[in-house]
Amino acid sequence: MVGVLSTEHARTAAAQDVRHGDIERRALVRLQLRLKWTLWKRSYRKNIGKLIGTSIGALYALGGLAGLVFLFLGTTLWAGEGELFPQIVRGLGAVTVLVWFLIPVFAFGLDDTLDPRAFALFPRSAKELQPGMFAAAALSLPSIFTLLAIGIATAFELLWLIVFGQGAGWIVLGALALIPANLAGLALCLLLPRAWFAHSASRTSSRKGRELGGILGFMVMFGAIYAFSLTAQRIEDLDTAWVREQLPRAVDVLAWTPLGALFSVPMDLAEGRVLTALLRALIGAATIVVVWLWWRRSIDLSLTSALTGDASSGQAKVSPLVPRFVPVGPFGAVMGKALRYWRRDTRYLAALGIYPVVIVFFVAMGFITPEARPMMLGMAVFMCAMTGLSVSNEFGFDGPASWVNIVTGLPARANLLGRIAAIAVLMVPAVVVITIGLPLLFGLPHLIPMTLLGALGAMLAGWGTSMVAGVMLPYPSSPPGTNPMKDKSASSSNAMLSMGISMVAVFVPMLLPLGVGIWGAVTDSLVLITVAGALALVIGVVVLLVGLRIASVRLEARYPDIFQKVHDHL
Repeated sequence: MVGVLSTEHARTAAAQDVRHGDIERRALVRLQLRLKWTLWKRSYRKNIGKLIGTSIGALYALGGLAGLVFLFLGTTLWAGEGELFPQIVRGLGAVTVLVWFLIPVFAFGLDDTLDPRAFALFPRSAKELQPGMFAAAALSLPSIFTLLAIGIATAFELLWLIVFGQGAGWIVLGALALIPANLAGLALCLLLPRAWFAHSASRTSSRKGRELGGILGFMVMFGAIYAFSLTAQRIEDLDTAWVREQLPRAVDVLAWTPLGALFSVPMDLAEGRVLTALLRALIGAATIVVVWLWWRRSIDLSLTSALTGDASSGQAKVSPLVPRFVPVGPFGAVMGKALRYWRRDTRYLAALGIYPVVIVFFVAMGFITPEARPMMLGMAVFMCAMTGLSVSNEFGFDGPASWVNIVTGLPARANLLGRIAAIAVLMVPAVVVITIGLPLLFGLPHLIPMTLLGALGAMLAGWGTSMVAGVMLPYPSSPPGTNPMKDKSASSSNAMLSMGISMVAVFVPMLLPLGVGIWGAVTDSLVLITVAGALALVIGVVVLLVGLRIASVRLEARYPDIFQKVHDHL
């Protein structure tokens, strides 16, 4: 019967001129473009947040294009001289290529829509898939806006050639090279992130490496934001003469790199520097070839790794679940499991990684603006209270693994206390060091009692309220190993409500010690400062105990219901 069906199937296929696995390259490109368009449209279905974010981003992009037009007008027609315009074109071109490369490098949560691993089961090689993937890369809003920006730059470059060009021959030569060079620059912009995405998806980048890379990217992003904020604090002290002197040198250096070489070629020809233009064109062409080949190799590796799995990191070291310094029992088992989560799970590691960046920012801000030092100490105490948010959805992070706790009859109190003890082991020593070290660095040692005791009290209160929020408003989380920028769990209504309630429940009880502390700081009374810290610590202990009691009762009574809400990851 099977032979008969196979023969009939082959006869029908031959009659209709259908050959399995055979498709023209142009048809494959069209198919990939249609696939990218379909996936892009579906990503917006029932995703109001993405629609709003895209609309806001598009408005900002349109504003950026308008600003680009005014910038070019100001450096060409309005200025009356065009000496600055070539430097601006070269500099903006290099920055554009750099941004296109850095976004996928540091934003590890982003994924390529046409992930090469999705084509692993199809009889297609990287060489066959590459043209369609490259064409599909242009089908996105960032690509379209980049094309529009390059089109605006091209129009003004042509205007500059006509108005400020150095002779008819050089004008024609520059105009002929203008569109090919700028399109080659756009092609490099599209190639770099595609090659990086494919490299990240290949076996050369193991799962653990990608997860740690996500945390690094998360920290770098926050570090860049804080660095920009610190720079803005002293913008008025910037030596503009030094900037005007060094900026052209930096642009000239960038023009000799793969980042700015292609966008510099037309301006070089217009200025009569033929040899320079040829060398930079060679640098740009070689870069495109190298990136294209790198991309092809990464696609091949991705297609293979999708079938064989991620590269193994070696034999895992087996260690006891219960830490040696904790008695064996339910509490020790939960604490040991939670400590492993904090050590291995990127969802927890990302929360830990943010704190050092923020503390460095507080220190730098305190030295840049001495008058802001008391505020920085207050913000440090605030960050200690925010550690509670890291454990406000512990059962959501457990996900389907929570069934083990239900069927073994794990006591609710031990289940909750073990998780709190794990974060205490990690955070309490760091908080003690920070709340003592910051006042000493800022020359405010008399505030140590308030910062130390206040931070500990706020942290305890945060843990107490988070336990209650975790059993009252659980919500499903993204699975373990999720990159921080790809975690969608924080966008749910329960997540926002849980965070809002936790913050209010922490700071309302702390209003009394906060007022006493401000009073003591203003009057320079060590007694009032110490009383404020002691009050914060006592209130924190009370909130922790009350929260533990409420959460334990709720968990004992409703654990199956809680599991039902979080048993599936997003």
